[in-house]
Amino acid sequence: MVFSQRPSLLLLRLFAGRMFHGGGELGADDLELGMGVVLIFLAMPGVLVSLLMFEKFGSLIRFLRGDGVFDPYVATIPDEYFFIVLSMAVSCAAALWRWNSIFLDRRDYANLVPLPVSLTRIFFANLFAIFALTALLTIVVNAASFVLFPIAVVGSQGSFSTFFRFAFGHAISVILSSAFSFLAIFALSGTLMACLPYRIFRKVSVYVRFAVALCLLTVLATSFTVSSFLSGRSGIIPSRFGRLPPFWFLGLTETLWGRGNDIFFASMTHRALVSLGLALLVSILAYTSSFRRSFARIPEFADVGPLPRGQRFRLPTQFLDATVLRAAEQRACYHFVSRTLLRSDAHLQIVLAFAALGLVVAAQTVNAAFHPGISFAAPPPAVALLSIPFILSYCLLVGIRLAYEVPSDLPANWVFRLWIEPGGEPPRQVARKILLTFSLGWIAPLCFLYSALLWGWLTALLQTALLIACSGVFVEVLLVRFRKIPFTCSYPAFQSHSTLVLVAYLIGFVVFAIYIPQIVQWSLVTRWGAVGFIPAVLLSLGGLRQFRKQMLDMDKQLVFEEDSASGF
Repeated sequence: MVFSQRPSLLLLRLFAGRMFHGGGELGADDLELGMGVVLIFLAMPGVLVSLLMFEKFGSLIRFLRGDGVFDPYVATIPDEYFFIVLSMAVSCAAALWRWNSIFLDRRDYANLVPLPVSLTRIFFANLFAIFALTALLTIVVNAASFVLFPIAVVGSQGSFSTFFRFAFGHAISVILSSAFSFLAIFALSGTLMACLPYRIFRKVSVYVRFAVALCLLTVLATSFTVSSFLSGRSGIIPSRFGRLPPFWFLGLTETLWGRGNDIFFASMTHRALVSLGLALLVSILAYTSSFRRSFARIPEFADVGPLPRGQRFRLPTQFLDATVLRAAEQRACYHFVSRTLLRSDAHLQIVLAFAALGLVVAAQTVNAAFHPGISFAAPPPAVALLSIPFILSYCLLVGIRLAYEVPSDLPANWVFRLWIEPGGEPPRQVARKILLTFSLGWIAPLCFLYSALLWGWLTALLQTALLIACSGVFVEVLLVRFRKIPFTCSYPAFQSHSTLVLVAYLIGFVVFAIYIPQIVQWSLVTRWGAVGFIPAVLLSLGGLRQFRKQMLDMDKQLVFEEDSASGF
């Protein structure tokens, strides 16, 4: 008990807790619950993928398939590559999620510097907390595969030495790959903070995270294609794949499995160890420099948002006020929501994450449909190209809708509560206009432009009209139970039907990304098929409006209390 109350250990616990909760002041119970939930979510992908390996490598399954000679070190190369990519993706996503919580901020300066604690102790406590968090994430993310994957592959062979070698090589490679991805993000963040002025760092960090998330999703999305390619190569890996970091640690795995005499695997092992050492070294140097340059000089800087307040992201406010925002209540709510969405770090991260997801899925869809000799400009339009605006629109709408549930840093309910009626419709109207402005405001013109260049203006007009109609119906679905001003209330409470809501989102994505583009293609071919969308859209809007009328009055009242959960 006395040892646990030492200042260094208390600081270590404090910094580890703030990395999970973003620096909030939480009690011990909240900290334990938050860490447990986060660790469960991080471990779930590895558990699910490991359980699927029993179906692929079980002895009975291999006997039924007629697999005679089975070399686990060659047959599992595609699966080992996927495990490495998965571990790197989860760790990298966790580091991006807590990008701003890794380094000390203004709140830490205001609370810790006045205490009788030296800056040196604060420096080492936060550094050790970062390394402890790295070790914890690497173990949790890959804990299931440490045991389940070796049992599924070599558990039936009856050789303890083979099982130990396989499990040891797999565990070391996924641990080091996960640590490398986390340290790489840490090194990147620290380097930017050490090299750039504080204000510029706050402005560009959002874009850097968006670019890293886009690359991460691309690698994760292409891992299935690469794994399928490796399945038919009998352990032969093309040298061009050596540029990808997951192959570096795949080479380390093969070296630990006894195939270190292979030139390609030996070079990949060397590259993996060198890159891991460089990531560790750069992380320490960048953290040291940023601590000296940023933390000690925090009082000299003003706290600014992640985006500049200049002309770059200014909306046409005068045009909007004169056309669609004539009421004073709508103008106030719209400008509050739009500026919060563009300037708040947390809300912008959610929207950019879904935008990156949409870009990657759209690129993968087009890449899967492409083959030599195909011409996308030839009629009829390809479903893959028709699905691009629908995928982007769906992901952006869902991202903005989820961002509505994240409260802003400063309470804003009291401003609107003074003059907006609890049963009024302006908040729903503003939420609808924000969704349409930030999604169709730029997707619809781009859709019309590239469709006109490929297939002519008539096809572009029809596709854009169908995109606007389908997106409008989906917006009404998202807001059917919405009854608050965005960004003003607390997080919604977890409900028993939250899993069903997630499944509904996945089904909606399938409909938006696959079925609707196929119907659009049929409508464009028949020319008059688009007329059938008119009654379908009208019936959908009428059904949603009727459902809204049948709701109880208490379910339509606006939520102003900070501790109340709104409809999701």
